[in-house]
Amino acid sequence: MIIDEIRRQKGHLVVLYSEGEPVVSLDSDMADEMKLQPGRDYTVEELQALLTQSQFRRARAKALYLLEFKDYPRRELITRLRKDFDEASVRAAVDFLEEIGAIDDRRYAEAAIRHLAGYKHYGRRRILQELSQKGIDRDTAEQALDEYGLDEPAMILELLEGRFDKDLNDPKGIQRTIATLTRYGFGYGDIRDALREYTDRLEE
Repeated sequence: MIIDEIRRQKGHLVVLYSEGEPVVSLDSDMADEMKLQPGRDYTVEELQALLTQSQFRRARAKALYLLEFKDYPRRELITRLRKDFDEASVRAAVDFLEEIGAIDDRRYAEAAIRHLAGYKHYGRRRILQELSQKGIDRDTAEQALDEYGLDEPAMILELLEGRFDKDLNDPKGIQRTIATLTRYGFGYGDIRDALREYTDRLEE
């Protein structure tokens, strides 16, 4: 198949034409590096190889662009790239980024735990749920949590003495607080013990 025309398009693409018909769209940087010129005869296999390489490069470039704004775990980045690229190109791009350390699920989990525990004050169960939704496997999440050293009783007591202090003056307020702390991922036993300690401190 003789390529008789190469047209540049928006979005860093070039389109190869044969006998006036578009054949394949490729990454323009790759086309420039390979010095693609009209008049060359390509087999179907060669064109497919060019397309595969182009798709990989475009998926990789899009992933690097996304990573400039925020960190992504592997599964979430794959899901995002699938909107624009084929599965093989997405997997190859993400594998490459993982190999060079641009994405790292353990690093992502550690940063997420610091935010979820330190800022949102979530307990272990809720943090594991949040990480699971992001595609972090259970072993990675639990190892990162163990290393963080989550002190749930101390976290609950701190919340009772701060954020929820004004709600603990009547039974309904206490029940609302218990319900909220349960949603935060704390166990009922720890909540009950912290409430008891909170009450003891007030009496003292």
